[in-house]
Amino acid sequence: MIKVLSHSRFLNPVSFVTLVLLYLLIVTARSLTPIWLHHDWLAPISWDVFGYYLYLPATFIHHDTGLHNFAWLQQVLDTYKPTIGFYQAYMGPAGDYVMKYPMGLAILYSPFFFIAHASAHLLGYAPDGFSLPYQVFMAFGPLVYTGIGLWFFRKVLLNFFSDGITTLVMLITVLGTNYLELTAYNGIMPHNTLFMLFALTVWLTIRWHERQKWSTAIFLGLLIGIAMLVRPTSGLIVLVPLFWGVWNFRSLHEKMILIRDHGLQVLALILAMILVGSFQLIYWKIHAGSWIYYSYEKGESLRWIAPYIKLVLFSYKKGWLLYTPVMIFAIIGFIPLFRKYREIFGAAFLFIAMHLIVVASWPTWWYGGSFSQRPMMEAYVVLAFPLGAMIGVLLNSKRRLRAIMFTLILLLVALNLFQSWQYTHYIISPSQMTKGYYWAVFGKTNVTTKETRLLEPSGDPSEREWLPQSDRFTARVLAQFDFEQADPAKPGLYAKDTTGKGSQSMRLNAGNAFSPGITLPYRNISTRNFAWIQVCGSVYFTCKPEEVKCNLVVTCIQNGEAYKYRMIALDKQNLQPGTWNRICMDYMTPYLAHPGEPVQAYFWCYGEQEVLVDDIVIKLFEFGEE
Repeated sequence: MIKVLSHSRFLNPVSFVTLVLLYLLIVTARSLTPIWLHHDWLAPISWDVFGYYLYLPATFIHHDTGLHNFAWLQQVLDTYKPTIGFYQAYMGPAGDYVMKYPMGLAILYSPFFFIAHASAHLLGYAPDGFSLPYQVFMAFGPLVYTGIGLWFFRKVLLNFFSDGITTLVMLITVLGTNYLELTAYNGIMPHNTLFMLFALTVWLTIRWHERQKWSTAIFLGLLIGIAMLVRPTSGLIVLVPLFWGVWNFRSLHEKMILIRDHGLQVLALILAMILVGSFQLIYWKIHAGSWIYYSYEKGESLRWIAPYIKLVLFSYKKGWLLYTPVMIFAIIGFIPLFRKYREIFGAAFLFIAMHLIVVASWPTWWYGGSFSQRPMMEAYVVLAFPLGAMIGVLLNSKRRLRAIMFTLILLLVALNLFQSWQYTHYIISPSQMTKGYYWAVFGKTNVTTKETRLLEPSGDPSEREWLPQSDRFTARVLAQFDFEQADPAKPGLYAKDTTGKGSQSMRLNAGNAFSPGITLPYRNISTRNFAWIQVCGSVYFTCKPEEVKCNLVVTCIQNGEAYKYRMIALDKQNLQPGTWNRICMDYMTPYLAHPGEPVQAYFWCYGEQEVLVDDIVIKLFEFGEE
């Protein structure tokens, strides 16, 4: 049986006052950033949140959970612009739109939605689910869950640690990690709510192991079910109550006896989980035609086992331990946790290990726009145990070591606060960080155009760039193809009856999909950090312009994959059939961590209609001075 300390709020005033001050800080920070005044994708109800929230107006305002009448949704998209491209629901096999995200957050949003709906009627705002009252209540409402989460987080810690250690763990968690950013500025995202659900789950786990009560078991099942309904992978939190108190074979045997002796309560817990989950199953059955339905796109699925773990932990793009380095103390803290708190070590270690594996198995491992690794926030509830154990060791260490370590912790907390400020002021990019840019803006309060060139390029392959007009450029030709020198082994590749300037052009078709171009290591092209590449070529076709399935492509290769892949789709360029059309593309090379890997440029024909190409010229433009 796990022995816990008994602490009340009044016997632990320091951690209580700290909790109040931290919560006031979060609320104040939220108040100073009035994003609810935006009517675009910067508003609270935007991007992924728009998808989580969409159940509410669809159900209670428009009575259209299958989005049969898309007109009302199109009006919302046109009026409030909550997203760029509608990806929050997809047409399902039954002919209805199926929401991409599960309904758990919508259920938790619902109290604030109903208050906002009543307020909109009373104050004369459009009761459409997206006007100002809805934005305000959705910006501030989740702070209720922040307060509940912090309250039970403290209660959990006081069961094992002193008031002082509990205070330090709370300060480090809130001020030294991305917790602050994900509550004060993005509390509407699922992680704030999951932190609360995880804190409650751990608290009730402790309570049930002290005294096996029916109400505790049922409520525990409901909490785990809601967590799964928010994010299905959050069901991993069940590992905490399942392995609580297990650290060896004897304790495992005792746990099995405990479960057997209270089997009906465990069954009630499981049924409570299923009851909550059934809401989503019923929704899928109605709108997708099956009880189990994968609502994400085909390419969005876990790739086992943790192929992105190095990137998740250490990358400049979104490395958790790079942007939240104070959590290194929590990772090391599993050692003293095992030595002093073995009863909770097994559950904590197993959960964190599995959580990291799942986080590092998602193909979009950087999880969109965020500061540090946002799916790690809810795990801080469990990481608080090894962190508290580590702080206990440091407090009992020699004075010099203690001074050095706590000075280091203080510096790491200060770094996190400053970088959180950089993130909210768009100095640290939500999703385009690179090593070069990280160090270029390290410690800076503003950023210049020169530094932004170090950012990772956007992922839109159709994004166009234009070579600046400047007399500082020096130009040279990298490659030129006029096809006057035919390959005698492949005479069918060339057309002599239709040419650009010379006597021959090249045929691109199903049998010859790629034109000649360049595949050159960047370091062989330029010694500059950046350069411009311009690719021009003439194309000819006789089919309808929209049938020309041919792209002009320029891309870099990094780690064996396309990096800053850009293309011009010829069928989108209003070209004329039966005549030669000149196509040009300007491309600024991105910051390259591996300049020994190649830059490529070519025409690619992927359709059935033949396209002729001629007079391909690839030039490099460099500034005379860097």
